[in-house]
Amino acid sequence: MFSRRHLTSMQPKAYLAGAAGPETTSALPPPKEPIRRLLASLDRMGLRYCHWKSNLRLGESLAGEGDLDLLIDRQDAAGFQTALVESGFKLAVSANGAGHPGVFHAFALDPDAPQLLHVHAYFQIVTGDSLVKAYHLPVESALLANTRRLHGVPVPTVEAELVLFALRIALKHTSLAELFLLQRHYDLVLQELKWLCASANSDKAEELWTAWFPGAPVSLLHDLIEAIAEPRAMVRRILLGRQVAGQLRGWRRLNTLSEALSRMQRVLLLLLRRRRRLIPTAAGLVIAFVGPMGTGKSTLSLASARILGHHFDVRAVHVGKPPATFVSLLPRLILPLARRILPGHRSSARAEREQKQNVPPSLLNTLWLTVLAHDRRALLSRCWRYAAAGSIVIADRYPSATLGAVDSSRFDDEALARCGRGPKQWLMRRERALYTGLPQPTLVIRLTAPIETSLRRDAVRIKKEGPDPAAVKRRRKIEMETEFPNSRVISVDTDQPLEDTVKAVMQALWSSV
Repeated sequence: MFSRRHLTSMQPKAYLAGAAGPETTSALPPPKEPIRRLLASLDRMGLRYCHWKSNLRLGESLAGEGDLDLLIDRQDAAGFQTALVESGFKLAVSANGAGHPGVFHAFALDPDAPQLLHVHAYFQIVTGDSLVKAYHLPVESALLANTRRLHGVPVPTVEAELVLFALRIALKHTSLAELFLLQRHYDLVLQELKWLCASANSDKAEELWTAWFPGAPVSLLHDLIEAIAEPRAMVRRILLGRQVAGQLRGWRRLNTLSEALSRMQRVLLLLLRRRRRLIPTAAGLVIAFVGPMGTGKSTLSLASARILGHHFDVRAVHVGKPPATFVSLLPRLILPLARRILPGHRSSARAEREQKQNVPPSLLNTLWLTVLAHDRRALLSRCWRYAAAGSIVIADRYPSATLGAVDSSRFDDEALARCGRGPKQWLMRRERALYTGLPQPTLVIRLTAPIETSLRRDAVRIKKEGPDPAAVKRRRKIEMETEFPNSRVISVDTDQPLEDTVKAVMQALWSSV
């Protein structure tokens, strides 16, 4: 039983004693500006909230190095969402039914680094294993009524956080999948337990346990803390976890069958997708990176996909090099071989001759351009289905409304007239039809850089065909004048350090997410 004043003196392991308590602060970076604005707004509006778990790492979370887990009084829900939006946060939800009731996400762009700041907001305490969270603990009012300040933020009392911590860890031991995840970082569990036990008062912890869980003996709390403190006591923790689950069965939000089915669904999604399934509440979108060669389209589109993909469902595609479809598979196998046999039909050589002599393309090149048009349309059709389902699609290059532009239709009326009737004209008309009616991107990031910078970058690019300064110069003018009449277009100068360019790109695209 809890007979001593401080929990630290009761631990079976000496390393749990003498830890820095919850009131101890060390030198930490200041809160990120969007987070500072949000917390100041919540305090100014008089809303009831607290950062309800993992307060050992609260300072790091304020500095953008982790999630903020905020519990908000449901009566203040409207005010809280207003404060989020006014502070620069955007709301997101889980897709495919993978979310939890009373829980949502909000993100803001970090002004100092190319990353997103994450607020994990709760209107009710749902807990359990990280996949399902099958239990609702109705202690929200008690947590919000008794808070203290840590790093300037309302947090639960140490005793309340310790009781919830013990329950959360116990319930995680009821799932085999969660056991695997938990054991990978069990040192963090020990750190948090040590931190909480350094200042928790045993009498107050017992009072909370009895008040919140009247059917559970106080000795169970003591047993939980002892078992959590011993890394090798996994079997004991599993047995205690089952005991806790039995004590809390009246607070399950899912029955046993529903919990098992939900877990199977989430594990399957995790295996298939291998990504977080969050989507913007404002719906998905297609973001296209366009610009002349050597302006950083591939580098910046991949960097953007990586930053957004840490939290959101992101699809990164290269529209300039679409994957083959069933229809185009055979032509794609044959045409490269034919173009190697006939050097005059290689794309770069042919383009130079067409530009100088104003002659129509060969039948071989016309067929190749039509195949590319077919595959681009198929790829973009999939992209728009993804966006309609909530995904953020990042496209490296995109067809424009400008005839003759790279990745766009190459044939105007004059080209058709010069060609005359026959299979070549049929292919030209088919190519034009494939580009007609394509949905325009939600946002176009038009990248620019001086010609000297583009040539320098192209010279050091690792690509199969090697540097091609002639192509950089030849394509530059038309690539700078491509039109996207139904899209929002933002220009970004990439003639600056990469980190600064990534920040500028993220600021541009975040405005449309």
